[in-house]
Amino acid sequence: MFRFLGEYFGNRVIALDFPKFTGTEKDWPPYSPDLTLCDYFLWGTLKDTVYGNHPSTLDEPELAICVARNSSSVEISKDVMSNFILRLRHLIFSNGEHFANIVF
Repeated sequence: MFRFLGEYFGNRVIALDFPKFTGTEKDWPPYSPDLTLCDYFLWGTLKDTVYGNHPSTLDEPELAICVARNSSSVEISKDVMSNFILRLRHLIFSNGEHFANIVF
């Protein structure tokens, strides 16, 4: 499987033990081209709100995430979408490679 991934995706593969099985020395990239909307800005904001109350059960963080997200402003949603579009543009410009030293 690792050989197929290497042939098809080249140096864009990130998988546990990929370097060991393929003999490559690829370092884990500092920033992946992850396109999840909640990455970076939004999750940091939600996490501060959720864990700032020091939940004592497993159900409390889930409820707190829902409450925090539902109470966030339209401006925050616009910021998240703008950041997502910026990351998409950078990903296209870098031909799908990983980014380093970039703060969005």
